[in-house]
Amino acid sequence: MSEADQPSSPGAAAGQASSASETVVALHLAALRRQFAAIREIFGVEPPHRSREALWVGLEVIQAELRGESVAIRDLVIRAEGLLSAPTLSRVVSELEQGGLLVSQLISSEQGRLKLLRPTQRARDLLTARADAALSEFTGIIRQGEAGRTLNLGEA
Repeated sequence: MSEADQPSSPGAAAGQASSASETVVALHLAALRRQFAAIREIFGVEPPHRSREALWVGLEVIQAELRGESVAIRDLVIRAEGLLSAPTLSRVVSELEQGGLLVSQLISSEQGRLKLLRPTQRARDLLTARADAALSEFTGIIRQGEAGRTLNLGEA
């Protein structure tokens, strides 16, 4: 941080921390609201029990494809960092395949058999339809947070 970016008083530092906290909270809330809306859009008004996990799996698979990477259930277990078990993820993947959102391919590798996952066109279309609105909302939150940070630094 340069000297110009450093708050010159404890009050300015507290205001800056509060502004950053508000921005982080706003981003999390916006993401969760968008998550709930996506779940309703994908699964209807009575989503399955593991709909949040299914949305996460779908997004991880789409992100891997966009990056040109392969992703298997084993990779999802690692990315879940203990929050979701392999059996749970396997069930979620199976449900997404049945719902027409994912396709899989069994391959043999040095590590054994892997079930590589790819999103369907329907899954890609659902994400694309939501992209502009989500980016606009997130950009607005970031700009508002940056404006608050600038105001707090200017008050010092």
